[in-house]
Amino acid sequence: MKRRDIDFNSERIDIDRDIEKLRNEFSRYGSGNYFLPVNNFTSALHLAMCAIDLKRGDKVICSVNSSPEIPEIVRHFDAEPILVDVEPKSNRLSIKSLKEILSNIKSKKLRAIVISHHGGEILNIEEIASLVKKRGLSIIEDGTESLGFDRSKIDSISDIRLFSLDTPVSTLSLFVTDNQSIFQRAELLSNHGIEFDKQSKLGYIYDVVDIGCQYRASQNEISIGIEKLRKIRNEMERRREIAKRYIDGLSSVRGIEVDRFNPNHTYSKFIIRVAKNRDGFAKELKEYGIETRLHYIPIHLLSYYKNKYLFRVNSFPNALRNFQQVLSLPMRPDLSSEDIDHIIATIQFVAKNRR
Repeated sequence: MKRRDIDFNSERIDIDRDIEKLRNEFSRYGSGNYFLPVNNFTSALHLAMCAIDLKRGDKVICSVNSSPEIPEIVRHFDAEPILVDVEPKSNRLSIKSLKEILSNIKSKKLRAIVISHHGGEILNIEEIASLVKKRGLSIIEDGTESLGFDRSKIDSISDIRLFSLDTPVSTLSLFVTDNQSIFQRAELLSNHGIEFDKQSKLGYIYDVVDIGCQYRASQNEISIGIEKLRKIRNEMERRREIAKRYIDGLSSVRGIEVDRFNPNHTYSKFIIRVAKNRDGFAKELKEYGIETRLHYIPIHLLSYYKNKYLFRVNSFPNALRNFQQVLSLPMRPDLSSEDIDHIIATIQFVAKNRR
């Protein structure tokens, strides 16, 4: 029997080596002094809230058009998500609405803002930071849909940056920061709050110094993440090609609105606006074999938040108007030219024959 076969540390050495490979691949797209792979995005977001020491009664700003897991995690701390409207005909967080919230809420309980690049449309983080840093708010960035974009000018702005590397067989996510204390807190809590006695020669003496969870990524997930990162750039370029095809084919279709091509967009999603009866349009497309999605239903329309905070349907008018029209088309790098032609032709046909 070889020494490696009986060494309990050999598996840890292998994982550490793969984490370094993962970090090297990530460095092609983003930067950060401290880097922690975790088992899923919800874990990463939970660790971020722990790292800023979010407490009961605190408040966290997020877009009303966020993924539901963002306000969900805030509520798990018995804190309050403060929703911000989006821009007209866009899912970008409204700077005007953000200024109003910052002006209206003077409480020191306002602790952080969570920002996302919805669909791959890159936010103006510099402008957001110039507003919230005056109030001492932490900036937690969901950078998932920015991957592939040149982040060199924005990486140092956010206090914590989170990235999901979801694949059909892995939910790996990355927790990235430049703040050592934030990292140390997140790393501790990702492993049940366990600290090992570094002074002990035995190596197995440990203590539990806080209440954490098992959020560590497995070696298999890390290996899959390495391969995922190697494909990011090519996948983004392919999505941009598909977006151009969609824009060229749908720009003149009656009742359908698409934005102009944006070279700074990663096109993780492609969203069109349907002038009338979006749901009926989606149903017709489905009958022709084309699946569509909604990204996302505004938070204030979801039953839990509507009942908890007594939101009205029109509490966020821009988000409401957008929601009534938006529809996400298939946007996968593996779509063939024939697939794209079929989708465009079907949309043209359905739109032309609608009453």
